Amino acid sequence: MTSARSPSHAPSGHLPVASLDRPQAPRARGATSLQTRLIRNFSIAILIPALVTTVVGSRMIQQRVVDQAQAEVNSNLEAAKVIYEHHLQRLADALRIHARRSVIYGPLAERKTAGLDTELDRILDGEKLDVLTLTDTTGAMFYRAAHPEAPGIGPPWADLVQRVLRQRQPLASTEVVRADELTRESLFLGKQALMTVTPTPHARPMGPSRVTDGMMLVSAAPVLTPDGRCLGVLYGGVLLNRNYEIVDTVVDTVFRDRVYEGRKIGTATIFQGDVRIATTVLDASGARAVTTRISAEVADLVLDRGDTWRGRAFVVTDWYLSAYTPIRDSQGRTIGILYVGSLERPYTDMLWRTLAVFLGIAALGVVLVTWVAIRVAGRISRPIQAMAQASQRVAQGDYSVTVSVASADEIGHLAASFNTMTSELGRAHHELREWAENLERKVEQRTVELQAAQAKLLQSAKLAAVGRLAAGVAHEINNPLTGILTNSSLMLEDVPAGDPRHEELQTVVNETLRCRKIVKGLLDFARQTKPQEQTLSLNQVVEDILALVKNQASFRNLSIITKLDPHLPAVLADADQMRQVILNIVLNAADAMPQGGSLRITTAMDAAARTVTVRVSDTGSGIPHEIKDRLFEPFFTTKSTGTGLGLAIAYGIVEQHKGTLSVESTPGWATTIVLTLPMNGTDTDAGSRRHA
Repeated sequence: MTSARSPSHAPSGHLPVASLDRPQAPRARGATSLQTRLIRNFSIAILIPALVTTVVGSRMIQQRVVDQAQAEVNSNLEAAKVIYEHHLQRLADALRIHARRSVIYGPLAERKTAGLDTELDRILDGEKLDVLTLTDTTGAMFYRAAHPEAPGIGPPWADLVQRVLRQRQPLASTEVVRADELTRESLFLGKQALMTVTPTPHARPMGPSRVTDGMMLVSAAPVLTPDGRCLGVLYGGVLLNRNYEIVDTVVDTVFRDRVYEGRKIGTATIFQGDVRIATTVLDASGARAVTTRISAEVADLVLDRGDTWRGRAFVVTDWYLSAYTPIRDSQGRTIGILYVGSLERPYTDMLWRTLAVFLGIAALGVVLVTWVAIRVAGRISRPIQAMAQASQRVAQGDYSVTVSVASADEIGHLAASFNTMTSELGRAHHELREWAENLERKVEQRTVELQAAQAKLLQSAKLAAVGRLAAGVAHEINNPLTGILTNSSLMLEDVPAGDPRHEELQTVVNETLRCRKIVKGLLDFARQTKPQEQTLSLNQVVEDILALVKNQASFRNLSIITKLDPHLPAVLADADQMRQVILNIVLNAADAMPQGGSLRITTAMDAAARTVTVRVSDTGSGIPHEIKDRLFEPFFTTKSTGTGLGLAIAYGIVEQHKGTLSVESTPGWATTIVLTLPMNGTDTDAGSRRHA
């Protein structure tokens, strides 16, 4: 930055602003200065071409961007259709190949199912199928892989089988399968297909509230012998509800994981009717937006008229350049929609950037012309104005601002001093902020530790107080209960069965026995003795408990799955007390699944934390959040006949072993109880003990 040269009579070292004090010629009233006229004329000369160029160029660029975006969406849709058809063809090829293997047609020819279960299960898992069934030449079910005990087959399988038997050629299509047929083929498919529809703006007003049927890729192939005889049909299918393989493949293949500002550019969705059943579109919480619905405008065009919809659409949370094409079943009916969409923002940002370049060029021309006109007048005012603006930004908290130092005069020294000041202010502000953040982190960490310690002390004190009270109450009422039970039992023996008093005495005996059971629980809770520690394998304890309970009535309709770490290290613990803890947890898990389910027990070790963990999971109805924190409180129970002491006793035993007992639960879905013990018998790290 250079300063205007001062007049010859000005003393050396004066500020350049002294030159502004020269006497000026008087200006006629209404006259415009030459500087103003030059700025105005040059500005008009550059603004008109710049505006014309910007308008014409922006229209051309906008049209080109729109054409490019639409062409890319069309290409993406075709690629998605190819991928979808590839999955359907792959299913058909797999069934055609397996249908001609001797391990399939051999048992069918001999009318023997021996060995089919192993082979069909291997095919079911290897080909990632949800349905796999073998029929005879009449179309009757010969063997079903997933649910062999279910009788018969229904639509659409029966229709598909008859068509294959007539044509003796493999067939494949997309079909909607009723909920009862899904359950017939596999016990879990009906649950996978079931969806509660999420209310969606702009959707059709009279839409379904639930989805019970499922949309499947289905295929069937004739079972042919080497000599060409048809012995039956092998059919299978893949449920698309909550199956994200196809949509993920579309996004990975077509869009190649391209992201823009941290978001994936491409999305893909499969609709059953107008409901999303598989999608890569995320909702506001970051989860896949299944169960949401399509807009009424798109549904009318694609579902009702069977046309392809292309255009700009608001999809759940953002605008996309989208394409929707119908999915039809074997009868040509539109049953769903395949969607691909590309985030609109990259195209609009590119458009705005291009327009900004045009505007920047025009603005640059205006600035250059204006700069030529006002260069002399602004030579002194410009650096001062820059420092004034920089001072305002510093006042607003921006300490990174600097002003250029282009001269060695007083203004240059002032600018250098200003830069030094802002640098020091920025450094001091940064140090203060780091100090405050560090202090805040330490306070939060200490608060969490104190809260955890307080909760542990409160729980221990509560258990100790209740234990003392329980012991006193149990001893005080045990003797009267024994007398009542003995006398009522003797009276019951003396009163004949037909006597009206017999039922009342029986009630007294039953309720007294129940009281005695509660008293026994109180005594067990109060007598938590010091553990007799010994080297113990938790794997062996789990196996002993399962051997004890597996034949009980409440476990007969449960699927028990174990995954025990064969290298699990031993722990120092009381064997009887550990059996009591795990038995109590397992019984509670079984009680949570009265209609059947899966009981999963896993063991593992954490070498870093030096702990051993036992996880017991059920597929029950879960635990509501409002009672989750009270699960280990004495006398708290949700059972009509329980005492509420089982988990409290287990919690006390684990505490004595310097371990932890915690619960993980999803309401309406499942519950997991986590038992953690130290490997070496010492207390574990606080972070591992508070295992949520």
